[in-house]
Amino acid sequence: MITLYRAFLVLLALVASLMMPEALGLPKDSQYTIGPGFLPLIMLGATIVCCVILLLLDLKDKTDATVKKESIPKMLLYIMATGLLIFCMEHVGIILSVAVYIFSIIFFVEKHPPLTALKVSLITSVLIYAIFHIWLKVPMTICNFF
Repeated sequence: MITLYRAFLVLLALVASLMMPEALGLPKDSQYTIGPGFLPLIMLGATIVCCVILLLLDLKDKTDATVKKESIPKMLLYIMATGLLIFCMEHVGIILSVAVYIFSIIFFVEKHPPLTALKVSLITSVLIYAIFHIWLKVPMTICNFF
């Protein structure tokens, strides 16, 4: 019997596989930095590999997963927050959107203390900015309004 977990892994790997031809069509490098196709290709490949490994480990375990009714609202919050993140990355800015997303997930969904959520959010945002904008020279804004 296929569980919800297994179905999700297969669906996620399938979606990543369907997006792979688009990522392969983008240039992987430019004159002084990585190209627009580099990160999507790496992330899609990693997603597919991780899904296959997790699926094999789950099939080896031979247990059935169940979804508790009280976890459905949390799952819906994750989906809505991720959709809002994608929208805000385009209209607000990548770094600010990621910082707000991480804080919201940790504080509102996972119910951790606000100081913990703020620390993780700020550290993650600074690391993303340092790696991609400062080190790899990928053009990005902290906020589109400034």
